[in-house]
Amino acid sequence: MGYKTLLFSSPCKLYVRNSQLVYDTENDDEKLTIPLEDISAIILENPQITITNYLISMCGEYNITLFSCDKKHQPNVVLTPFYQHSRNTKIAYKHINMSEPLKKRLWQKIIQQKIKNQSNVLKILYEDNSLDRFIEKVKSGDSENIEAQASKAYWNILFKDFKRHENSKQNALLDYGYAIIRGTLAKFAAASGLIPCFGVHHCNELNSFNLIEDLIEPFRPFVDLLIANMQISDEPELTKHEKGYILNILNIQCSYKGEQITVQNACERICQTFVKSLEKNDYTLLELPQFIEAK
Repeated sequence: MGYKTLLFSSPCKLYVRNSQLVYDTENDDEKLTIPLEDISAIILENPQITITNYLISMCGEYNITLFSCDKKHQPNVVLTPFYQHSRNTKIAYKHINMSEPLKKRLWQKIIQQKIKNQSNVLKILYEDNSLDRFIEKVKSGDSENIEAQASKAYWNILFKDFKRHENSKQNALLDYGYAIIRGTLAKFAAASGLIPCFGVHHCNELNSFNLIEDLIEPFRPFVDLLIANMQISDEPELTKHEKGYILNILNIQCSYKGEQITVQNACERICQTFVKSLEKNDYTLLELPQFIEAK
């Protein structure tokens, strides 16, 4: 599996030669080449970047996620490999026919782990354990919407004078990080034979990635901690340095089933264990990432 995330922010031409990605600025005689097998994701920020259809096809062959960004430099398009799993039909059938009790139990487990991870962020930064009281309150399906109550308390402590979804540099940084995780999860969901539009809790008919919106929840605090620890410039737009810093989110270590792995590997494993949960109709088989530092 590839491990490099590449960000292209200047006009260039990208194509494939001998299983290598070729970076050509057309101004330099020397062209940069990178083995496709080393690449996990490609992010295209400049509207004057040209790519070949063969590169797009090879992204599918090598399981590379391809992002394109809008004029605000936020990823707004993600291309993932089409279903490659050998048992795609069997898994898709089980996915579509998930029982409501299984969906509710899966969502309960996801939200409990999200709140645990949010609590660990506050412990790491402020030695604050006030979110712990919410974890055991989460019932099947989170029928009492404990997630919202915990999130309100979380954001009030995490950042000073902050409102989620307002037009701010902090929110732009968070959204950028979430977009990277979201695209990575979408890639591994497709590779596992899952259908991203069918979620366990999210069910927006206009959203093709409802499942991804479910699975991303316990990963969000990893992005939050990264942003909380970074030096944010006074520039109104995200700088190249800031975006490069956020891209490192995929290489951060997390705890997963008692071992330390990268967030990127955890994205793959969560999709694999979600499939196991479907096959066995057992929500306990879903394994979720957690922080290493906090006890």
